[in-house]
Amino acid sequence: MAVFFSIPGLRAGVHIQNNGTGISLEYRDQGCDINIVPEQKDNVLAFLHTLSTGEKPLAELNKCFSKCGFSPNEIINDLDSLGLIHECQPLNKEKVMSGEDFYFTRLLPTAKKWQYQRGHSPLYERIITNTVTTNEIIGYAMEYYHLVKMSPALISPVLSHVVDDSIRKQLIRIFVEEYDHDKMMIECLASVGIEESILLLRQPLPATFMANASLGVYARQHYLSFFCALFLFETAYPDFNERLKQICIEKKLPKEFYRPILKHSDINEEGDHDLITLNLLKEVPVIAEEEQNTILVHICNLIEILHEEDRQIVDFYSTQENISRVYYY
Repeated sequence: MAVFFSIPGLRAGVHIQNNGTGISLEYRDQGCDINIVPEQKDNVLAFLHTLSTGEKPLAELNKCFSKCGFSPNEIINDLDSLGLIHECQPLNKEKVMSGEDFYFTRLLPTAKKWQYQRGHSPLYERIITNTVTTNEIIGYAMEYYHLVKMSPALISPVLSHVVDDSIRKQLIRIFVEEYDHDKMMIECLASVGIEESILLLRQPLPATFMANASLGVYARQHYLSFFCALFLFETAYPDFNERLKQICIEKKLPKEFYRPILKHSDINEEGDHDLITLNLLKEVPVIAEEEQNTILVHICNLIEILHEEDRQIVDFYSTQENISRVYYY
């Protein structure tokens, strides 16, 4: 389990409460309850009080508490997801980077390493081994439709935060270029009998929803993470596209089905959308180390979600005859 802290600590203002049956953490108008078995309670309390000092490095925390029946890393990650943890190591000026340096030095290597560790997605594995079903291919297009449809709406919140003129121009350009691209996917799915009226009613898979929701949160609350996430969605994958085309031909799916998918990928490539993250980060003069770590957590989270999305596509669409996912009440 990756933890992106050197010296983690509870944020100032987090109050630890021993409530008898468990432990509560309160911070402003939010907080959380930690439910633990009685024999571990004292150790967890000691860990939290140590964490509140913000003085012990992560390695030392693990050494002191890893044999106490719980995982310090897991608790730190859970508390970080709630915004209750911050980096207590003094600012190291050597670790402050420009956006461009961060892109090449940390973002790309971390993303590639995380993707390599996950290996081929379940969907791609079935495509290259020629075991994928027609329903799975159509299901992939249906989930892709939801991602494409939401793109302009996800870019909009960032524009309310960004004041740099160059960044705004780049975001507006990609907004305009992405607008109405869902129409291509509507045409794609109509060619296999799935009409727009069905698409407007259907529910995406949970992981597809999670990907859009995560991007929406980053766009609203942490736009640097949103900038860095764009290359995951805008990079063209020629090998995948070529194999997808071959599979569609073998499955006798019409050209009108696979051409819009490939066309959208080609538009992204021709418009240098795969470079959008780098071009945006070039306009960011300084990113502090804690901010870098926050970005990397978010990007690794998205990589996990996208891998899970492909698994869900295989699990759901390979076993369902009715793949519309429209639920009537």
